[in-house]
This record gives sequence, structure tokens and C-alpha cells, in this order.
Amino acid sequence: MMRQLLPLLIWFCLPALAYANNAQLLEQAQEAYANGDHKHALALYDSVNTDYTSAGLLYNIGNCYSKLGDMPHAILYYERALRLAPGADDIQANLDLERAKVVDRMNQLPAFTLGSVWDRLQGGKDVDQWARRSLWACVIMVVFAASAILIRRNSFKRIFLAVAALALLFTVLSTALAAYRVQEVESRSEAIIMSPTVEILGEPRKGSTRLFILHQGTKLSIVGEQGDWQEVRLSSGSVGWLPKEAIEII
Repeated sequence: MMRQLLPLLIWFCLPALAYANNAQLLEQAQEAYANGDHKHALALYDSVNTDYTSAGLLYNIGNCYSKLGDMPHAILYYERALRLAPGADDIQANLDLERAKVVDRMNQLPAFTLGSVWDRLQGGKDVDQWARRSLWACVIMVVFAASAILIRRNSFKRIFLAVAALALLFTVLSTALAAYRVQEVESRSEAIIMSPTVEILGEPRKGSTRLFILHQGTKLSIVGEQGDWQEVRLSSGSVGWLPKEAIEII
């Protein structure tokens, strides 16, 4: 009997052990970072990031790369952190500082004034926030709808039905936002150039016409791929091809 229970006990204990180990690694990483040992802190943060991630963790990894002078990787991890926590001022501030070091200055469209407010609204504090809200709204809808059926007084019945209708509306809205957040986080449509310089070609083959040259840290949109080549688009609208190994998907 004990032999049969042992694998089950191990299965239940593994998450707790992993959490304790990650907590210890994070504490060591924070201590190493505070002591100026950014390389060791990065290694520890990376170890945690193999089986757990969060906006805070990606932000700390970006900070380590920034301190080590690795601008493209710092931008990459700040971008990843910003996907999990849209509108986070500290992440955006550090990302802007690193972007200022990029040689290629893309012509960005002017941001909408309320952009950061919308980012916070649709992004939430974490990826699952809108999913949780949709579940709570669904529970409220069911409770008030059932209460409206059981209550005999028409005045209370109308109130309960109105609340149930509002809860239904919020359930639909929050479910849509939850689906949007999942799609946004899992999207592989953007990348950062990692190579110091890379030629953007007119066709996906070596020796084709060189359109222009880009440098590390530049953000691109992924349009398509063919073999070992990636078709990309700049914010200016220019399109071309570059080798896959020259970029890192956000």
C-alpha cells in the first residue's frame, strides 16, 4: 500500500518543492544583484525562468542584461515583461532608456493620449485577471438569475433580473478581454534584432538585393517565413527578409 501511495505523495510534493527552490533562487538572485554581481544574478533568474515566469521576473532579467551592457537582450526581456503587465511605468521607463541606445530610429506613429490607461485596463495585473473576473461575473449572473426565478415579488424580480443581465454583459466583455490577453501573450508576431548588424534583403536567399541595414535592438513585425529566412516589416512599412538567427521572437 505504501509503495502505491509513494508516487502519489511525490507528485503532490513536487510543486511545493519547486516553489521553495524558486523562492530560494530568487532570494539569492536579488542578493547577487544588490551586491553588483549581475552575471550571477542573471544566471539565477534564468534558472527560475525555465519553469516559472512573471512580469517581475522578466523585468529583473532585463535589468541584469542592461547592467551587463547587453542592450538587445535587455529590450527583449522588457518587451516580454510589458506583455504580461501592460502600462507598467517602471518597465516602460527602462525600456525607453534602452531604446534610446538603438542606432535605427523608426518613425513611430504618435501614441494615443489614453494609451497607457487602456493598457492597464485591458492588461490587468496579470494574464489571468480577466479570466477570473469572467468566472466571478458568471457566478453572480447565475445566482441573481436563479433568485429572480424564485422570488415572487415583481419589484425584486426586476432588480435581480437587471443585475443578472449586467453580470451577463460583463461576463461576455471580460471573456473577450481574457481571450485577447491570451492571444496577445502567445503572439509570435514581433521580434528584436540580436545581431550587431543585419542586411535586409529583397528575397529569402543570400546574394539577393540588399534593401537596407539594421542594427541590434531594433523591433520588427514578423510577416512570414521561408526555410531559414524570416520576412519582416518595420514600423515605417518597409518589408524585407533576414536570417532567422539574427532575431529573437518576443
